[in-house]
Amino acid sequence: MKMKFEKYFCPATVQEALDLLKVYGDDCKILAGGTDVVIRLRAHMMEVKAIIDISAIPELKEVKVEDDKLVIGAAYDLMSLSKNPLVTDSEWEIIAECAGHVSSTQVRNRATLGGNNCNASPSADTTPGLLISDAVVNVIGPNGARDIDIDKFFTGPGKTVLENNEIVVSFTIPKQGDACEAAYYKHAIRGDTDIAIVGVGVRIGLDAQGKVNKARIALGAVAPTSVRMKETEEYLVGMEVTDEVIEEAAKMASEAIRPITDQRATAEYRKEMVYVGLKHMIHDAVEKIES
Repeated sequence: MKMKFEKYFCPATVQEALDLLKVYGDDCKILAGGTDVVIRLRAHMMEVKAIIDISAIPELKEVKVEDDKLVIGAAYDLMSLSKNPLVTDSEWEIIAECAGHVSSTQVRNRATLGGNNCNASPSADTTPGLLISDAVVNVIGPNGARDIDIDKFFTGPGKTVLENNEIVVSFTIPKQGDACEAAYYKHAIRGDTDIAIVGVGVRIGLDAQGKVNKARIALGAVAPTSVRMKETEEYLVGMEVTDEVIEEAAKMASEAIRPITDQRATAEYRKEMVYVGLKHMIHDAVEKIES
């Protein structure tokens, strides 16, 4: 089906993109990989006057380490991210792992980290990895730059705190610390090509005595947005990671969520898979530290 828009722009700089946003406002749409936007345009679910393609802006396609922090450009594609040794061979490996779970090879070749999160799907695979890594969303607009903690970025399905004239330029992930590892579990009927029924991300840090000094738990596809389970995190901190403690943490998280029943799974099934997945992911994160 033919897409409906009047103008297509491919700016070479962030400032050019911002100037175009100022001109077209609500009548434009930013495109990076196009794996969501193009589908919606073709289905006439979205009609705009202008498309602003930011995929040619060099700084949005960079991955680098600055001041012990990983910085990933918003237009960096997920296939490259899943294989980049700067990420895969580092304390931020979970970001690459989550990117590798997004849909098919063809989609990952086009989809971007910025798009996967700006789309604000509650089942987005990269979001739990960013949440458990305390990522910051770096945004720029006509009033300058601002940084948004990832757990404050989403407001609902398909909705974020972004203003219409703002662009996400990158994601900054801080240093995670020693003896700190992460794990991610995606449960879907047809594997990675399918949308997640449940996503479970876990990061555990241990002190010299083997007790938890850092805990991050993020769940996808169980709420209107991906969510941090902060009460469960607080329970884990200071505890020795025994089977009993893991069991209690899994129960706490499962009982705290209020997922919906839809065409992919019942609410009860999602709660059970969070319980099962969280137990395994805590075990996996701890095993990585001890190996």
